[in-house]
Amino acid sequence: MLEVGHITRSYGRKAVLRGVSFNARPGEMVAIIGRNGCGKSTLLRILAGVDPMQKGRVTFWGREASSDRRLFSKYTGFLPQDDPLLDELTVKDNLSLWMKDKGEDYREIIREFDLEPILGQKVSTLSGGMKRRTAIACACAGRPPVLIMDEPTSSLDIYYKKEIRDWMQSFIRGNGIIIASTHDEAEIAESSRVYLMEDGILRPVR
Repeated sequence: MLEVGHITRSYGRKAVLRGVSFNARPGEMVAIIGRNGCGKSTLLRILAGVDPMQKGRVTFWGREASSDRRLFSKYTGFLPQDDPLLDELTVKDNLSLWMKDKGEDYREIIREFDLEPILGQKVSTLSGGMKRRTAIACACAGRPPVLIMDEPTSSLDIYYKKEIRDWMQSFIRGNGIIIASTHDEAEIAESSRVYLMEDGILRPVR
């Protein structure tokens, strides 16, 4: 279970997050909606351990990550909104980098995401949908139980949007947790719970 308690974050005098709290259980997808620039990405980066919080706590299955930052790497996989892949490297090389020290044979990931046909291609030659699929595969390195996804299907065509949404549903059916910021109506409809981020405050919508 993921528990988030009273997270605050400011940049100078601007308060971006004002005591954000929520929780998520295995088998749930939590959607976070709100206007661009409202703090959604900041929250997700904190949950993934990329950015520090100023106050508050993040707890994974009873273990508080604020006192042991290695827990973020153990429990979460992060898909940022911007492409995290290295364009000049092949798909195989990107997978190798992300899975280094994860103690995992990446052949299973290759099969799951059907990456065999593009393993030798440079990322710069891939379509947007294939890049996103590869990035999700990299985020799954080490099989984290929690995926933090920032706009997972933004800028994709209808085919790739559905493909990635279907995979997200299969992940939560396997007792995974997904925390996703999104503007996509289908992703919102498929979520277990929806929260609105506004003025640094997270409020339940449903």
